[in-house]
Amino acid sequence: MRIVRPRSIFLVVSFTAVLCVYYMNPLKRLLTSEIDRLNFLKITDSGPAWWRGVICKENANDTYINITLPVLFRDIFPFLDKNVFLVESACKSNPAYRAWCAVESYTRENPNAHVWYVMTSPIVNNTDNLPGRLLDHYPNLRIVSVDLDLVFKGTILEKFFQSGRWHMNTPWPVIQLSDLLRVLLTWRFGGFYSDTDTVCIKDLSPLKNVVVTSHERRNHISNGVFHFKHHHEFLTMVMSTMIQMYHPKNWGSMGPSTFGSCIQRSCSLRNLRYLFPENSSVPVTCGNVTILPEFYLLPYPWNQYRTLFEPGKWDEFLKTHAKTFAIHTFGKVNKGMLVKIGSNSIYEGAARTFCPLSYFHASANNSAF
Repeated sequence: MRIVRPRSIFLVVSFTAVLCVYYMNPLKRLLTSEIDRLNFLKITDSGPAWWRGVICKENANDTYINITLPVLFRDIFPFLDKNVFLVESACKSNPAYRAWCAVESYTRENPNAHVWYVMTSPIVNNTDNLPGRLLDHYPNLRIVSVDLDLVFKGTILEKFFQSGRWHMNTPWPVIQLSDLLRVLLTWRFGGFYSDTDTVCIKDLSPLKNVVVTSHERRNHISNGVFHFKHHHEFLTMVMSTMIQMYHPKNWGSMGPSTFGSCIQRSCSLRNLRYLFPENSSVPVTCGNVTILPEFYLLPYPWNQYRTLFEPGKWDEFLKTHAKTFAIHTFGKVNKGMLVKIGSNSIYEGAARTFCPLSYFHASANNSAF
């Protein structure tokens, strides 16, 4: 019989203890990390999102091929100030081709920015593989979902959002939410915001801390496209003013009305019609905000939207709008206007040139979209 000496027993015990310490420390760190993660989720995941019951009307279709999206500000975080944000606030998992065209054009023309398509739906329909192709083709594109409770948390707008006032007694809860979310995302992370009824035709990087007038009279300010650095004081003013000016029956109370009021205060004007000197096409700067004439980002007023779909106008547009960075098509009023393939209209020419993958998918089996 082999006798185990006390010294051997000591060495075995010591070696076992070393192994335990070696393996238990990573385990302890892993357990600590998991506890921290669960505590974070306890704070941010309060069960089913109540706001989805307000804005989500779409029925899920089991025949779709869907992509489950990462959640902004939980699974993925933007770099500060190098962003372009577009928002799908109606909980649609299958955006229209024109929305994808907007997303692609901003991604294509701004390769040094991260372009975020922020969706309130947790999934995106990839049945025709367009979202998948765009993600594969453009490394700076991010298609994400958003947890609104998390994004609004800790901001000026948190109590207002949680109160639900934005969706009560209003015909436009999705629009009210969109007005809030676009400002909040830009304030948090910095960069450009744009509506999805647009086509970007030029790199936006020369434009900093800007808003744009919305038509030729230049006495209204648009909230459909703007740029600000993160935590910019103008957007802080906008968020506070939104809450004060909100009226559930007023379509633009938290949008153009709020932006106009804040520009009026920033520029110390009695009326916005005094903003630009007569016949001037030069941007105006008040403090740390620059107001652009309409042709920079809104080359046509809303009541001339039909011009964008008239055949044969694309080449003329390129000659006459050298300073234009993006085209706004006013999707709320143009829904009956088809884009005819080969018509060389302003929209058809812009889509063909600046969102080629979306244009290909839209036109593959159709003569119009």
